[in-house]
Amino acid sequence: MTDYEKGFLEAISYLSEEERGSVLRALKKVQEWHEGQTRESGEPYVIHLIATANFLAQLQCGPHTLIAGLLHDVVEDERATLKDVEEHFGAEIAKLVDGVTKLTRVRYEGGRTERQVASLRKLLLAASEDLRVIFIKLADRVHNVETLAALRPDKQERIARETLDIYVPFARLTGLWWMKRRLEECCFPLAFGEEARVWHEHIRDLRQELRHDRLAFLEELKKAIRVPVSVQLSEMTDYELFEKCGHNIRLLSETSIFDSILVFPQDPDMHASVCYTVLGDIHQRFAVRPRSFLDFIAQPLPNGYRALHTTVFIAYNHEVRIRIQTLSMKEYDKNRAYATWIHDRKNDLYRALHHLHQNISGHEEYLSDLRNDVLKEKVLVFTPSGDIVALPRGSNGIDLAFALDPEFLSRLSKMRVNAQECEVTHVLKDGDTVELIFHSGEESNGGHEVLWRQRAHTLQAKEALRHAAQSLPEEELRSDGRVILEHECRKFGLPVWWLFRFCYIQDQVCELCGEKSFGEVLRKVGAGILPVQKVAQAYQQAIRVPRSLFVRLLIWWNLLWRLRSIDPDASRVHLEIVSEDRPGMLYDLVRCFADRKMNIVRAQSVPMRGESTLHRIVLTVDDFRTFSDLYDALLQVPGVKSMVRLR
Repeated sequence: MTDYEKGFLEAISYLSEEERGSVLRALKKVQEWHEGQTRESGEPYVIHLIATANFLAQLQCGPHTLIAGLLHDVVEDERATLKDVEEHFGAEIAKLVDGVTKLTRVRYEGGRTERQVASLRKLLLAASEDLRVIFIKLADRVHNVETLAALRPDKQERIARETLDIYVPFARLTGLWWMKRRLEECCFPLAFGEEARVWHEHIRDLRQELRHDRLAFLEELKKAIRVPVSVQLSEMTDYELFEKCGHNIRLLSETSIFDSILVFPQDPDMHASVCYTVLGDIHQRFAVRPRSFLDFIAQPLPNGYRALHTTVFIAYNHEVRIRIQTLSMKEYDKNRAYATWIHDRKNDLYRALHHLHQNISGHEEYLSDLRNDVLKEKVLVFTPSGDIVALPRGSNGIDLAFALDPEFLSRLSKMRVNAQECEVTHVLKDGDTVELIFHSGEESNGGHEVLWRQRAHTLQAKEALRHAAQSLPEEELRSDGRVILEHECRKFGLPVWWLFRFCYIQDQVCELCGEKSFGEVLRKVGAGILPVQKVAQAYQQAIRVPRSLFVRLLIWWNLLWRLRSIDPDASRVHLEIVSEDRPGMLYDLVRCFADRKMNIVRAQSVPMRGESTLHRIVLTVDDFRTFSDLYDALLQVPGVKSMVRLR
């Protein structure tokens, strides 16, 4: 018996004798099926299978999950068929093995990238019915990244990037922090190479600079707290800080985001209420950063995380985040039992995966929905009544309204964020207090729900708006689609008139969007099914690389000059806005710029006939996405009649 097998036997000691017997019989069969097979490193392949099952045993998984972990590659490597697995181990285990089995070239006709996305969709579809598939795949991936050294450098980088992109977020969502940390430590240097090395050196140096103050603060902290506590520095991984800073290394100087201090009472039987006593002692002794307190004990995160968070000043220009937990909370975070996920069919991850597969979409849209909704890190926002709502980062008032009550969407008008009135598409940040404002039955939201179908962020809110739009007449949806597309073209500085007049351009746009007719393009845009950005980009490409002789002549005669003169990503933008002439209009417009920290270079307001005002504004922007968000916000300001981007 090898050392790997001995270690596995010790790891499954929590099982009953009968359950251990079934797992060992599976191990014997796996050794038989994979006999003679080796990995790239030359070691017997069965070592990888035992290591995968060993990680699952650390989570105290049941015998069926352990057996599926041992068998997870047997079908993919063509050592046995699913029928063989079912005959020997039953339908339940065969279904788990099928869920983690990739699509091979024989089973899926398509390129490498397409096959990878199709395999991922198959995996997550199985996970939406049984989360054990995710746990098996995470365990498999941990051992794979620990042994990447035997692979070619290009393959190492591809697997490392895929791991950071897909599997690290799943480890975070399931609360498997040790798995998340291991995946990040192994993959960040391989995926980002020289950039990762530079970040590692900066982080090491800054950590050394802060170390003296923080160690001294630990001693002060223990003296300030009346109950016996243990305190320790909790270091973030390089990749965590890389993501936290948005890949901007200059933001590392903000010490409040850099690592944290964990405080926990030494008595293992302490009640959760002691955490609040500890918090009171800290707040009495040290200067606290305003609005930094978060209570995850009263309102745990969806992955089960419980703690109190606060941020204090410990020296000049030096802040540190403190996490307060009981020992039981700390142990729960460290070794979360997978049973807490498996038996909770209503948890957020099950629901998110279920919604992901309700929508039939192409591979590109599927990956976008997966990254931006299911895997996106959550922000916590508060309602005026004190409820905490967890939403994917990037969510707005539309998503919050749906999360609170789907019926709110039909009556939503605007919202107040931290007592400041905002448009509904305003992106919410962690810790915001949000009050939704509704219109009465006689009022309307100014037709902004047309824009909302494109701006909803979460899958659930998108589905609800699309479903409501299906009941509208097709002609109305086409009209809505035209309005949205016209606005999008103006953002890019694209000539609107040509798109809606010439079939040559429309035909090429339809082809690039994969639609049969331009009317269908407008209908799907109006219903929120087809992203309007995709159509605008197709129009841009149709003019830049025209297939029609007629369009080439228009460009040659300089009749489509605007596309040449306007750069969508220009840092300086010229806008002309026509609005009602009312008190507070200029304030409402300027607030949209201020909320996004945009610099107005020049502004001029000129009276017009009919109680209207023309506002000429020159501003600087960071990128097109920021400008697009600003444009949509300005459209929702009451009294704005029209807007055009000049340069």
